Amino acid sequence: MLLINRIFCNNPVIWIFSLLMIGLSILLQKIQNKRWLYIFPPALALIQILFFNFKNGFWITWYFYKIFYIAAIVAVLPVLTTLPFLKNRFQKAKKILCALVTTFCILAGVHTIVMPFVWDCAMRNHTHQNYVVSFISTTRDMEKYYSLKDWKKIDIPALREKLLPVIQKAQDTNDLALFGAAMTAYTYYFYDGHVTSNLISSEEDWIRCLQLLSGHDYGLSMLRFDDGKTLAVNVEENSVAWQNGIREKIVITSWNGLPIDDAIEETEFIYYRETLPVKETENMFKPVMLATKGMNKNGQKGIVADLLENAAITQDSERPHALVGFIDQDGNEQQLELEAIGPGLDRFEKTYILLYWSRYNPFPDLKNLETVMINEDTAYMLRYSEQSDIFNDVLSYFTSKSPGTRKKLIKELTARKNEGMKKLIIDARSNMGGFWALGAETASLFTTKAFEIAKRGTEVGGKKKMLQTVGIPADGRFSDIQVLLLVDNDCVSAGDSLVKILSQCPNVTVMGLTPSNCSCQETGGISYLSDSLCNVVYPVNWLYEVDDNIRYIDTDETRECTLPLDVKIPFTYELVRSLYDNYETRDIILEYAVEYLKNN
Repeated sequence: MLLINRIFCNNPVIWIFSLLMIGLSILLQKIQNKRWLYIFPPALALIQILFFNFKNGFWITWYFYKIFYIAAIVAVLPVLTTLPFLKNRFQKAKKILCALVTTFCILAGVHTIVMPFVWDCAMRNHTHQNYVVSFISTTRDMEKYYSLKDWKKIDIPALREKLLPVIQKAQDTNDLALFGAAMTAYTYYFYDGHVTSNLISSEEDWIRCLQLLSGHDYGLSMLRFDDGKTLAVNVEENSVAWQNGIREKIVITSWNGLPIDDAIEETEFIYYRETLPVKETENMFKPVMLATKGMNKNGQKGIVADLLENAAITQDSERPHALVGFIDQDGNEQQLELEAIGPGLDRFEKTYILLYWSRYNPFPDLKNLETVMINEDTAYMLRYSEQSDIFNDVLSYFTSKSPGTRKKLIKELTARKNEGMKKLIIDARSNMGGFWALGAETASLFTTKAFEIAKRGTEVGGKKKMLQTVGIPADGRFSDIQVLLLVDNDCVSAGDSLVKILSQCPNVTVMGLTPSNCSCQETGGISYLSDSLCNVVYPVNWLYEVDDNIRYIDTDETRECTLPLDVKIPFTYELVRSLYDNYETRDIILEYAVEYLKNN
């Protein structure tokens, strides 16, 4: 029944080709004396390639359809048994070969139909179109298939019109980096951790794309802390800013003529593959982006104006300027106009990346789901993925159970309990997700009371239909363990589901500098754009809370966090400085968690 949830957006022409291949393989075993018929499987594969190949991307074509092409070759093998010098020999081997060939072709055809249901059920190929046309085609794909369009109230036609001038400029100038930056801006406005654009390019184009998005370097960056103050950080020594009194921890009061809080509020954190569905989390990073913004010459604001202006800057161009207000060391408010000293990329990433990805790995040999004792009563579990192996993961998708994961968890936790474990830190920072059955199996070990977590549904034809309810059984063999779950914004998808499920266990506390990403609908949409140089991925199915009406985990248009932290790590200058100074030797966030468990 669950397959219905994925079928509606799959390309039915692929089914036709697969069914034809199955039919041909069966027919050829029955009519073996007509050798000319054996030309049809390779011919069918050739036609498929002509219609479905990805321009300049044979590796993508091979990735999606290799089993189909192998089947076309295998289907021809029985022709060998019709050759005169073999026709009357090896009759038993001939029957076995024909049976194996038929079986393989049937399985290959089924594989070509079924496998996209799990990962890429709404794959669309626009690689033979130019930048503008492939962008428009992709937006129309998402108008039709993106499952959260109404929940998040996304106006896709308006986004298309907004970004089209930048896409057109990229087309006119054959500027792949600008195209990639524009697609990044497009996906940003979905506020969905599952909606991302991926640029496939040379290192030169890649770096320039990042530079277009990260603006300019004015010799400083800044962050706003829990006390409400915006402070200068990572100030360049001997820069104009430094020489005129802007040092570390100086209070910034304005930027480009706006009071600092107003300037931060109107800033958008648009950067390659960074997704910020929770507004509170984006607000934390906005000052870093604001510090790269100059005064637009045309007086226009926003990502479209920024990208067009940044793309036009050359070595001979006049350098952009920014106007900064600050409180000097004597307590007086000053204003200073700064000229950009170069691209903003290095200082931008130096400032934000250790906040976004704050984990230094003190246990380099630890694999996913493995545990280790870190003191006399506390164990640590590394949890960077909700995946095990392809067979068990696909099975878990349809059954919501993962026996292999359950067995591994019981083995790991029993071993640590025998070593004295009374407390457990599960580190789900940068958890890239996978399959939510792994989280369900984990929670069952910590709860003594069964509960339901979500429902899978479909809205084909505008009609809602619930297909499957997922529940957590009560095993509870480790319910006496105090569990602390560490998360960050990069804990996404099935990682978010892990947070949701574990947070309902009474012995679990969720902690982080930021909450998790809050994006959990099932993926499957992927559109490849011009010349296979870029793709956009997005969700195409529906998960609901138990009450049937609210989407499971994903934020709505308010962008309010759906998975609030039990304990928020204070965002202070001292913490940030410690992260910056110790990123190669210590895990400051983990140390905070260990200290918390000691005192609670």
